[in-house]
Amino acid sequence: MAEIKIEKKKPIWPWIILVLVILAILYFLVFANDDDREELDEMDETEQIDEETVWEDEDTTAWGNEADTTSWGTENDTLGSAGVSGYLAYISDSSKMGVDHEYTNNALIQLMNAVQAKAQEMNYNIEADMQSVRQDAKAILDDPTGVNHANKIKQAGTKLANILGKMQKEKYPDLSKDVEEVKTAANNIDGSVQTLQQKDQINKFFNEAADVLRKMS
Repeated sequence: MAEIKIEKKKPIWPWIILVLVILAILYFLVFANDDDREELDEMDETEQIDEETVWEDEDTTAWGNEADTTSWGTENDTLGSAGVSGYLAYISDSSKMGVDHEYTNNALIQLMNAVQAKAQEMNYNIEADMQSVRQDAKAILDDPTGVNHANKIKQAGTKLANILGKMQKEKYPDLSKDVEEVKTAANNIDGSVQTLQQKDQINKFFNEAADVLRKMS
């Protein structure tokens, strides 16, 4: 009589568990990547917001904490002399004014530094007035090839001249005529003419401002 062999069926539940584990791993990988992408997007948005608002902050922004060609001075003892002397040294060679407008842009920033430094030396608050000047300077820096630089320089120069006027009335009564010359030089800049076509007038404004700052020092 032939022997009948009965082969037991292997259980399928280990395969079911394996499939579930694989699905769980795939699910984790897919959604983990999505979360990472969302975090990166949020970080990018945060950085964009920070860059857009950096110009709206006070002296702790991109303009703050050092007295060089792109920032504000905040040191105590040598603040006024460093800011003013830096400006005077920079504009001493006006022949540097070239087609790229770099000289004019930096001269304007140096003048802003010098006025800010002198005001802090006097303990005179000009922050509200300087905010508007910064916006004009930012417009020039944002568009270095723009054709309306002269108009922005005129706007910033007129505002800086008015700030110097306030400082003069506060502490330097004998410099009223000198400040008027700064205002006149700024007003005589033609906003409709390209900067390089009126270099002499723009340099005259920078030199008149330098003369007032020199006499205030």
